[in-house]
Amino acid sequence: MGGCQILQTDGGPEFGGEFEERVREYALRHRMARPYRKNEQAFVESFHRTLRKECGGWGKYRRGELEEVQGEAERYLHYYHYQRPHLA
Repeated sequence: MGGCQILQTDGGPEFGGEFEERVREYALRHRMARPYRKNEQAFVESFHRTLRKECGGWGKYRRGELEEVQGEAERYLHYYHYQRPHLA
């Protein structure tokens, strides 16, 4: 079962198909942010910007680097949720 209550994404085409089928492995529920609702998209975009800035950078990765990049992202998410100071 998943590691979080809700996984929120925007309405991009990459979040359909196989992604939609596998989302239950990581979250209890998948929620699509409604378009043109400034606060909903802002949270998702802010998180993605922080993730790229502090963890993955803006580079492109090769398919062979997937395991390494996934491990790095998982370590960063643990840090983000449990150790990183937040403004709230």
